[in-house]
Amino acid sequence: MRPATDLGPGSSAASHAVRLPRHTGSKEIGAHYVYYAPMSWTSLQPAQDPTTNASTYVARSGAYWNDAADGQVSVFLGWAEDWRHINLTSSEIATCDIAAIWREASKNITGGRPNDHVLFNLPYNPACDWSDIQYVGTSPKGYGVSITNGLIVPKDDVINRAILHNDRVVGTDQVLCTDSAGKRVPLSLTPEKSCERVAYNDPWSPAGWLPFGYGHAGMPHAKEMLDFLAFDAGNYEIIPAGGPDRTLDLYRLQGPSGNVQMVTFTLDGYRYDLEYRVSTGLESWTDDQTYDSAGVTRTTPGGGVILTQTELPDAKYIYDSNLIDFHTTTSDTVAQRHPGLETGESFTAPLDIFKIAVGAADQTRAQVTGSFPSLTKVARWSGKDRFETSAAISATSYEPGVDTAYVASGRVFPDALSGAPVAGRDKNPMLLVDTKAIPPSIAAELTRLQPQRIVVLGGVNTITPEVEAALAAYAPTVERYAGADRFAASAAISAANYDPGVNTAYVASGRVYTDALSGAPVAGMTAGPVVLTDTTTLPAASAAELARLKPTKIVVLGGPNTISYAVQAQLADYLAN
Repeated sequence: MRPATDLGPGSSAASHAVRLPRHTGSKEIGAHYVYYAPMSWTSLQPAQDPTTNASTYVARSGAYWNDAADGQVSVFLGWAEDWRHINLTSSEIATCDIAAIWREASKNITGGRPNDHVLFNLPYNPACDWSDIQYVGTSPKGYGVSITNGLIVPKDDVINRAILHNDRVVGTDQVLCTDSAGKRVPLSLTPEKSCERVAYNDPWSPAGWLPFGYGHAGMPHAKEMLDFLAFDAGNYEIIPAGGPDRTLDLYRLQGPSGNVQMVTFTLDGYRYDLEYRVSTGLESWTDDQTYDSAGVTRTTPGGGVILTQTELPDAKYIYDSNLIDFHTTTSDTVAQRHPGLETGESFTAPLDIFKIAVGAADQTRAQVTGSFPSLTKVARWSGKDRFETSAAISATSYEPGVDTAYVASGRVFPDALSGAPVAGRDKNPMLLVDTKAIPPSIAAELTRLQPQRIVVLGGVNTITPEVEAALAAYAPTVERYAGADRFAASAAISAANYDPGVNTAYVASGRVYTDALSGAPVAGMTAGPVVLTDTTTLPAASAAELARLKPTKIVVLGGPNTISYAVQAQLADYLAN
């Protein structure tokens, strides 16, 4: 099987089309309806009855989702049609032209909603190298689509995949790596050419292909799909990469609510998710024997603490991950590999970048310790975005009761370039806000800081009056330093904070930010302003401020591509005599 993101353009419905009923309710949560739509290009109708056991298979899928989604997702049979003829050319048949199949088959269906899943069931065609494919997301006509090759009456495994893929979830893959001696090794952070990606190789996934059972839909599915499964933020714990060691109880997947069932951290462009799976409930079919590293053949995968790796950002699919295999084996068969860590086992990633260790464990929970051996030797101040990072830097550096908190735009850079030296000189924080909102992390940091004054840097196009008004909740006084443009704003910030006769004035580009970033700490340390200029001209507001300052020395930050030699020569006119 494989997912398909584009099965071809939709086309207008034929007069004999079957119309799907309209259902109410939100996408993903609630009732899903499955429709069997067998289509054939042959002159004679195939002998197989496409309705045989259709209701049984749909009922099985419904029972699975009812259990895995705690009663919030149900699956019903909408209808099972008899064969319909579609027109395909000999070339389209010989090349298994998916777009053509979709073009012709879709003529038979009109209407439909995102929770409708249409299974176009085709006679076996050896030119098609797949058993079933699914549309990732809804089709251009608004309903989910699966196409099967020779699966006249698709079973519940196909339906499970349809539910997942039509709701933009792709099954978990696995990267199998081989060392120089030809031995299988656990997945490294950056797979080399000696690694191969094996699709649908998660033994527990409802979108997988194991013949003996399915596990619970994983917590990463639930977290990324938001409403697809009920997901309580209290069920997962985020640990900061590079932070101190964390030991916590990781409860089995789909165990008692209110307990941590997933531990997650983000590192070097990947998100890592830890879950604990045991042989119970939907996963009672798994083998929970202790893994024998000598190579005992297992009949089914074992449980334990498992780790999945998801590349960020998820540009193509909502959920597209790799399962990390902690145990080596000579076999690539899923049933003979054991991806879980058991009691007393640990895994250390290359370069000691992270380590996972499992302590005591039972059928309910496992004690898991996450650490970052190499990263804890070097401190990092960060957050999940620019605003949280700004708040984290402030929280690490300033005690409550600061005199002034400077607030600049987190979307455009010029105002902060001139404000940073002022904040540094006076030992006050600089915080970033959004154009039309105060991010929660910044609001929390302002509450902690309790500043006597807040100064807004820049005009209303970068920080709106509404944000300025909202800042009044965090300080007795709120001021704004602004100008008609970035150059005038820079001059206004300088004029409000520096008296004439400064020793050094620093001049930086107002078009690119890189040079001023390195120069701002120096300006703050030497109590000199940063004044912005254009590339080939010195703006009038900047010239007027330099004339007022009468600096003893002017330092140009950056090369002639950002500030021309002509501007550099002109600056000499503003030095003190």
